Amino acid sequence: MINLLRIVTKVRKAIRFLHSVYRSGGYSTVKVQNVSCGDRLDGKRVLITGGGSGIGLCIARSCLNEGAYVVITGRNESKLMQAKSELDSPYLKTLVWDVGNIKEINSRLAEVRSLFDGDIDVLVNNAGVMSVEQFGGIEEVEWDNVYAVNSKAVFFLTQAIVKEWTTQPFHNKYKKILNISSQGGFIGAVYPYRMTKWDVAGLTKGLGLLLAPKGIIVNGIAPGIVATDMQAKAYMERDNLFTNLNPINRVALPEEIAELALFLISDSGNFIVGQTIICDGGYTLK
Repeated sequence: MINLLRIVTKVRKAIRFLHSVYRSGGYSTVKVQNVSCGDRLDGKRVLITGGGSGIGLCIARSCLNEGAYVVITGRNESKLMQAKSELDSPYLKTLVWDVGNIKEINSRLAEVRSLFDGDIDVLVNNAGVMSVEQFGGIEEVEWDNVYAVNSKAVFFLTQAIVKEWTTQPFHNKYKKILNISSQGGFIGAVYPYRMTKWDVAGLTKGLGLLLAPKGIIVNGIAPGIVATDMQAKAYMERDNLFTNLNPINRVALPEEIAELALFLISDSGNFIVGQTIICDGGYTLK
C-alpha cells in the first residue's frame, strides 16, 4: 500500500510538471548566487519606496544582510506588516506612504529621519504601478495615476532629499540614489507605464551628471520580466521560470535584481555614474 501511494504521488507530480510545461511552453529554473560580505552597507540608512513585496522587498533583505538600517514604504499597511514579519529584523522600519501624494513628501521624510534617528544615506526609488489599458483605450485618470507614482513622485522625492543632502559638507562618503526603471524604458513606448520608465532612465542620466560633483551618485536598473505579482500574466507557474519573451527563455527572480542593486548602492559601485543597467535576459537586444 505504501509503495502504491508513493507511485501515485510521483505520477501526480509528473502530471503537474507536464501541465506546467504545456501552459508555459517550456521549463526553466535558476539558482541565484548571493554574494554576502555582511558589512558592505554597515550603518547606512536606506529608504526603499514600494518595499513591501517583490523587488523592493528583496532589496530590503539584501541591505539588512549587509548591515544597513532600512525603512520600506508602501500604501498597503498589511503588506508592510507581512514584509516586516518575513524579514524579522530590528533594523527594519515600515511607513505607510503614498509617494504619489507630492504634498506629503517633506512631512514623510521627516518621519523617515525620525525612524532612522538620523539622515538618509541611500534612496531607492522602487515604487511603481502598471498601466491597465493599451494605446487606444487609455483614459486621462489612468495616465495621471501611473505618472503620479512612476515619474512625478520619483522626481519630487529625489529633489527633496537632494536639497537636504546638498546643505551638508561632502566628506568622501557618497550618498546614493538608485532608480528602478524597466526594459520598457528602452524600447518603443505607447502606454503610460513604459513612458514613465523612459522618464526615469532619462532622469537618472541627467542627475548622474549633475550630482556626482556634489558627492551624490545616481544610477538605475532596468529589470526585464521578474517573477513578482506585478508580472502575473507572464509568470504563470511559480515553480517554472520559462518564458519565450527573451533569449534566455526565463524570467528573472527578484533576488537577481537585488544583487545588482546592492552592488550599485554599496561602495563597490562608486565609479558607475548615471547609468541604468539593463537586466532583462536579452529582451532589448531583439
